[in-house]
Amino acid sequence: MIKLPLLSNIYLRFLAINLAILLFTAPLVVLYGPFTNVKRSVVGAVMTSRHPQYLTWLLSEKEIKSILGEFNPGQPQQQLFQFARKEDESLRLINIKGTRFQGYLLEVPDPTRLKAATARDIQEIGDTVSTIALTNNAIAAINAGGFYDPQGTGTGRLPYGVIVHEGKFLVGGDIAGPVQIVGLTRSGVLVAGDYTVQEMKKMNLVEGVTFGPPLIINGKKLITEGDGGWGIAPRTAIGQRKDGTLLLLVIDGRQPGYSLGATLLDVQNILFEQGAYTAVNLDGGSSTTMFYSGQVVNKPCDMLGERMIPTAFIVK
Repeated sequence: MIKLPLLSNIYLRFLAINLAILLFTAPLVVLYGPFTNVKRSVVGAVMTSRHPQYLTWLLSEKEIKSILGEFNPGQPQQQLFQFARKEDESLRLINIKGTRFQGYLLEVPDPTRLKAATARDIQEIGDTVSTIALTNNAIAAINAGGFYDPQGTGTGRLPYGVIVHEGKFLVGGDIAGPVQIVGLTRSGVLVAGDYTVQEMKKMNLVEGVTFGPPLIINGKKLITEGDGGWGIAPRTAIGQRKDGTLLLLVIDGRQPGYSLGATLLDVQNILFEQGAYTAVNLDGGSSTTMFYSGQVVNKPCDMLGERMIPTAFIVK
């Protein structure tokens, strides 16, 4: 007769061995198996993070492109349009639902209420979207620009590109060449694309951060083939109707049974259907967060809830 303690040890060893096999083979099954959507979601999430090295030693550049596709439409010349500014303090929150995702869209009729705000010490540590909003007495906020995270600590520091607030370059004012920008001119026009610092100053950019890519320019969709090539993930984006109304969009993801996430094409189509004349992608993934009327309204996928980030677009 086998004694119970011995039997328990056998079961524990069996479970440990199977767990080790699962941990070892799971990445191979995801990357090389037949589950296309899972593969694209995982590869897209890693490649659009600041840690692509986790994949580039397993897959060649050609293999990654075959999984994700490519999105490189070039940058059409954006026409800065005019509109009559509305003295409208109302905001409207709309539920967004698709076959595999859920999210929220916030309408902001007066675009000059949108400001670029930063964590209190962006070179040392980031803040959550809600902290940035509350610190600045904002009614609403979404995460904005990207940041470097070389050690994978998730502390939300080291923003890259430019940060512009009230017409002043807080970060990146000395960059010589073109840089991606998402921002607003003094008259409230949303600007998206690659511009030099001098070009930004010439167009009177007063608020902005670095991220992209643009999705809709001059009323035309930029993704016309494929789905944008970034896989399925939580997304944050911003658009603008021709009457000046801003559209702040968050799509939750990486949460089976609730919301898996969206492609760039999904985001483009949502904003186009909502009337966007200009639209651009913002930092997504674990950073995707919307704060409104005193609380976080979406469900961030980070294990700790809200992720620490360097910048947010806030609505005063």
